[in-house]
Amino acid sequence: MLQMHCPNCKEVIKSPFLAEVSTLECSHCKEIVQVKDVYIATKNFTMHREDFLNRIFRFEKLLREVEKEKLLLANSKSVSAKSLESINQFYSSLQELLVGARNCYRMEITCDLHAEMNDNNNIFEGRVLNLSTDGALIEFLASGNLPRKKSVIKIKFCLPGFSEKLSIQAKVVWTKAQNEDQESQPAIGVTFIDLNDEAHECIWHYILDNTPGPLHKVSK
Repeated sequence: MLQMHCPNCKEVIKSPFLAEVSTLECSHCKEIVQVKDVYIATKNFTMHREDFLNRIFRFEKLLREVEKEKLLLANSKSVSAKSLESINQFYSSLQELLVGARNCYRMEITCDLHAEMNDNNNIFEGRVLNLSTDGALIEFLASGNLPRKKSVIKIKFCLPGFSEKLSIQAKVVWTKAQNEDQESQPAIGVTFIDLNDEAHECIWHYILDNTPGPLHKVSK
């Protein structure tokens, strides 16, 4: 979670949108305040967001190393349950820190949000799993060849409560094939390209209206 101290009443303001808004209403004093000095707070760590961003490549490298260590410990019969619990907690904290480094809040989509993807006239059907004003995670409804990494595709979907279907160009930043036991579907992560104002506003207001927890006035 992102947080800051209110410059007016000095109380802690918590909001997932602190990285992408300029002002918001303090939940304590009800004043509209400027967003500044944002921290990333996890259960075990609190770090100034700018300090973390300046060192993010080191934390990404550390996360990869911890992933390897988790596998080694999980496959060792001599490792205690407490050690496994601790390494999992450390891994979760690193993941939370990296989530706080994102420029846009990603909302998990709980409804069945259908998406159609066009990759050089190859049509794919999918389901949006998470969404931000910057990009999305899309799960494919059928197995097969995925769009290539770095390829540009067109995505169409209609947000619940909106009558117009959005048509957005996006760049594929990563792909995940279906695993061998077929327990998970293939998926891609995309970043939106030149998102127009209308599409940006639709996504932004949909996220604001559907994010769990109390929200207060925010402004880009």
